[in-house]
Amino acid sequence: MRRPPHLRGEAGFSIAELLVTIVLVSVTFVAILTGLMTTIRVSASHRTQATTDAVVRSAAEWVKDVQSNPYRTACNGPAMYSLNGLAMPAGYSATITRVEYWDGSAPAATGTYNLSSRITGSCPAGGDKGLQRITIVATSSDGQATETVQVMKRAIA
Repeated sequence: MRRPPHLRGEAGFSIAELLVTIVLVSVTFVAILTGLMTTIRVSASHRTQATTDAVVRSAAEWVKDVQSNPYRTACNGPAMYSLNGLAMPAGYSATITRVEYWDGSAPAATGTYNLSSRITGSCPAGGDKGLQRITIVATSSDGQATETVQVMKRAIA
């Protein structure tokens, strides 16, 4: 059977070609969208981590500040220092988890002095010797980020 004259020479796409094109465009769109969503999630996670880091560093500066938290010799552990008055973003918290005390021993005449081995969790005999290591932990309320920092605080004579 011959085509009528008005249909001769008209080119078009078959249904199979259209379906292949639709599938290829759909797969490409899904791949781009997946990459975009991954980027957004990673960016949010990084922002949470960076904010938690800023909170813990602010808390460390607050603890080191002599006006806000003067040096305490009472050997009462974390209860000796306070983060009251420290501004924190909503959804973040910081706590002082540990206070450790220097045992007061002087370095030996020879060899190296390892300060870490001279700091203990219990108050040394005779009371505080003038140097404390304070551990501060900041967390985000969603639990995605936790940061820890240790601060050395010394008595100012």
